[in-house]
Amino acid sequence: MGFLFTAFGQIQEGRIAEAQGKFAKQIALRNQQALERQAKSERDAAAIEEQRVSRQEKITKAQQRAVVGKSGVGLAGATLSFLADTAGQFFLDRNLILRGGLIRGRELRERGQIELAKGRFARTIGKSKKRLSFIKATGTVIGGFEKIGQKKTQEGK
Repeated sequence: MGFLFTAFGQIQEGRIAEAQGKFAKQIALRNQQALERQAKSERDAAAIEEQRVSRQEKITKAQQRAVVGKSGVGLAGATLSFLADTAGQFFLDRNLILRGGLIRGRELRERGQIELAKGRFARTIGKSKKRLSFIKATGTVIGGFEKIGQKKTQEGK
């Protein structure tokens, strides 16, 4: 009758595997959600930094115009070129900041999707192990009863 305990153990192993898979999926879902929040934070931080650089650009341009106005030289030649270079540099800085935030956000989002896929896979494996445990337990029970039947047949001879 030990085969009944073996069968019971096999069923319990399957149930445990299913529970582990379910838990792994829940953790992966939480990780994915955390990475989504982090990705949004990265994009928001980049937007805030871009606004900061934009304000700094306005201040710098105003200071440069004040210096040019005070000198009385006017906006021509090298002075105009200098102002255009400054504007171009700030434009590049703002775009690099935004691009960096988008890239970091996208990478975090992709990591979140991978986490979620891993969790779904773990859940599927857990369910499969549970089904397999029932099949193994059924085989154990059938095999055990066959042995009992063979013993009775041999004893009856």
